[in-house]
Amino acid sequence: MAHEKNDDDLPQVWPFTLAGLLVVVAIIWFCLGFAVHDMGQDLWAHYTVFWVCLLVAFVLVIGGGIWNTLQSRRRAATQH
Repeated sequence: MAHEKNDDDLPQVWPFTLAGLLVVVAIIWFCLGFAVHDMGQDLWAHYTVFWVCLLVAFVLVIGGGIWNTLQSRRRAATQH
């Protein structure tokens, strides 16, 4: 039965979901900064927030990939 399966062996997807959300936030913040600039004001930490969001997203993708690779290798080692 499907409900009896252990979900602990499934790959983690939350780092990639969070990374995608951060990329969307970075793009929105980047565009919002130029929109506010066109109105004659400056957006607080325009480029800083943009680059930090992209950097954290990149780290989450790399970390999630490493974590899932290690988990897959552990799962393969215990099945044999």
